[in-house]
Amino acid sequence: MAEPYGAFALVLHSHLPYVLAHNRLEEEWLLEAVVESYLPLLHALERLVWQGISPKVTVGMTPVLLEQLADPRFAATLLAYLEQKSRAADEDRRAFVRNKEPYLARLAGLWEELYRRTMAFFTDDLAGDLIGALRRLQQQGHVEILASAATHAYLPLLGLDASVRAQVELGTACYQRHFRARPQGFWLPECAYRPAAHWTPPIEGIDGLRPAERQGIDHILSASGIRYFLADSRQLKNSPPDYGRHSPYHPYWVDGGSPDSSRPVAVFGRDFETTARVWQHGTGYPGDPSYLEFHKKQRDGGLRYWRITDRSADLAYKQPYAPEWAFPQVGAHAAHFAQHLRERLRAHWRQTGERGIVVAAFDTELFGHWWFEGPQWVYELLRQLAGGSDVGLTTCGESLRRQPPQRTVALRESSWGDGGDHRVWWQDGTRRLWRDLYQAECGMQGLGALSRGKKVSRQLARILRQCGRELLLLQASDWPFMISTRSTPDHAQRRAAQHYDNFQRCRRMAERYLADEAVADEDRRMLERMERQDALFPELDAGVFWEGPQSAVSTQRSAQKGLDDESGRREVE
Repeated sequence: MAEPYGAFALVLHSHLPYVLAHNRLEEEWLLEAVVESYLPLLHALERLVWQGISPKVTVGMTPVLLEQLADPRFAATLLAYLEQKSRAADEDRRAFVRNKEPYLARLAGLWEELYRRTMAFFTDDLAGDLIGALRRLQQQGHVEILASAATHAYLPLLGLDASVRAQVELGTACYQRHFRARPQGFWLPECAYRPAAHWTPPIEGIDGLRPAERQGIDHILSASGIRYFLADSRQLKNSPPDYGRHSPYHPYWVDGGSPDSSRPVAVFGRDFETTARVWQHGTGYPGDPSYLEFHKKQRDGGLRYWRITDRSADLAYKQPYAPEWAFPQVGAHAAHFAQHLRERLRAHWRQTGERGIVVAAFDTELFGHWWFEGPQWVYELLRQLAGGSDVGLTTCGESLRRQPPQRTVALRESSWGDGGDHRVWWQDGTRRLWRDLYQAECGMQGLGALSRGKKVSRQLARILRQCGRELLLLQASDWPFMISTRSTPDHAQRRAAQHYDNFQRCRRMAERYLADEAVADEDRRMLERMERQDALFPELDAGVFWEGPQSAVSTQRSAQKGLDDESGRREVE
């Protein structure tokens, strides 16, 4: 069999902010993503494995998402949601029968069947453990799972390197705890990168925030053992030394400007043109007239019974969905995309004599939640590619091991957002949020100075842990994104203000405790309420936020203990 012209790496970035145990509307974001995207995609990957095909998908799972999926409350909440949706489908079916709409009644029956199958897959096939299923696929070599920053913080704009390190260290420790392995790759939130440089705070008047020489994010990743991350191909093209000529078809070593970088980190470029063939508004596959319309929903229950019909048509004119029309299109669109991959890799090979890699990275929620037929498209695409000989399937880490970079790029400060810079997350509407965030970062450092050299009791450790949680949640990139894009700005402002207020309450409580002052009963009750609502990272140690060599000790020790325990179990088995 002839050697392939190159390889294809599908990267799925899975992330949601912390919504579990918050209001029901927020929780439904998580439940919809799990039911409509994560579980169908996992089922598609397992189908391929059952058929003897190793899908080789690179899957990003942010720590804040993992913590919600691992929470003991999650499974019961998910099953209740599936029961609710199944009942809604049954009620719709009965109503359609009464209204003499047999075709819509049949669709409602299909929805009810889908929710019942999803419940069986989660409870029976996965034993209620989605993370465990992903871990097994990685251990078998069928997928590679990326680590990410703890709460998906926008790393270049954080005020202190200590905050960047905490996000990275906690993210990698969380990964090790859930997957019992060390991560090789890292998803930078929003593909946002910053090299080493002199930094001047964009906001004045915050005690503890001052101009400083900042480390490159690649250097901080390297210190945590990370071998590669991803950027947009447009970020590569606009970086020195070869402006405009960096190829998206192979990885580069990153020269981030840190003088003490002893172990370079590689970067893969997301091929923008290839990725855009799927998600580009107006021309992407999900807009096909036969596919399920996302925006038109039944008033009670929120189920969808209509097809896109026409991209520009008013919702009132949408026609009933026809699965027998939609799913043949999935195979055709998968074949079209596969042919595009062949042509790009073949052209690269003929031009350079090198076998390249095309990296297509997407938000996981596109497949299933936004594009109902998306998981089936992923299945069809990988099945078709595996049946050919000209394009191989690979994960990014596997590709890096086989073909290490031969070139270096001085990646510029950038993101995959509009304009390739920070404007989506930093603008007039988000300045108040960033001021609060910078004050909280400096406040956390103040607690470190106050507690240095003092014995930390169990109660004080609880207070400091919750301070850390509230700071991490305040740092989530979701809040400035929602504000600037005006998707749900009121929600984002409320959540950011809530975490800032919670942090300040915990900080004052810790200061009173450190001053040997009595902590009121109301403060204790307040702490318990915060711990119930924002319960992520149960083993968090506040030392991870503080400057100095002690910052990572407790976090890495905890993660190493998890790896050692797993190693011991394997030896016994």
